[in-house]
Amino acid sequence: MASLVTLTTDFGTSSGYVAQMKGTFFQTLYKGTIGNTSRYADCRLIDLAHDLAPHDIYSAAWFTAASCFSFPPQTLHVIVVDPGVGTRRNIIYAEIADQRFLAPDNGLLSLAARKHTRTTIRPVQATQPASKTFHGRDIFAPVAAHITLGQTSCLGTPIEEMLSLPWPEPKAHHGSVDGEIIHIDHFGNLITNFQDTLAEDLQDNAQLSCDGTPIHRIVSTYGEAEKGTLVGLAGSQGYLEIAVVEGRADHHLAARIGTPVRLTQ
Repeated sequence: MASLVTLTTDFGTSSGYVAQMKGTFFQTLYKGTIGNTSRYADCRLIDLAHDLAPHDIYSAAWFTAASCFSFPPQTLHVIVVDPGVGTRRNIIYAEIADQRFLAPDNGLLSLAARKHTRTTIRPVQATQPASKTFHGRDIFAPVAAHITLGQTSCLGTPIEEMLSLPWPEPKAHHGSVDGEIIHIDHFGNLITNFQDTLAEDLQDNAQLSCDGTPIHRIVSTYGEAEKGTLVGLAGSQGYLEIAVVEGRADHHLAARIGTPVRLTQ
């Protein structure tokens, strides 16, 4: 089976940074497979996204937890959203469930580790000079190639913990549960931190609201309501979401990450 490596960044697609990372990755891989180029030929590098919100570690953490666990076991995911590049922050290799990750230790992997079992965390030890502003090219890419080849001397002794971001949990009160928006997707849908299993309660006698605005229509699919209707539904990512059919709920409600939501019994 071919080795699978994915690449996710906030670099954009027209800057040349992604191309430099890919070139360094394959150059390192090629040098390591001279005499056995079948291993070089068998490696597939797959772009996941390069338009993540710049410097937004929370969005990158959401993307990682939502996207990377659909791949075959032992896929290596290289994720570079790294506003702390060049500082004392570590770069880590981690095994979470049956996937492998190479990422800055800035909390980017914390939601994935919260949802799945992690088994290994190892710091990366840079073995060559690196630009202070482009570790993606000078550290992440060559280390990913070495790991793909089974060369792990660039990894340090396993450590117990990695940096974790705070992820808000719903808070129960008498007669209500308070939560908040934790993600806004490409369509402007508002992902809450309420589990999608609460959708059944909304169908019966509970009321969902966003920053005081009630969501009167609870549906199971977007097509159940007319265009422009504000709806609530169980989303595909395991959480309740608020949407405007064929519109943007974030604009309609002037909502952002952290906007409060409430479930009233």
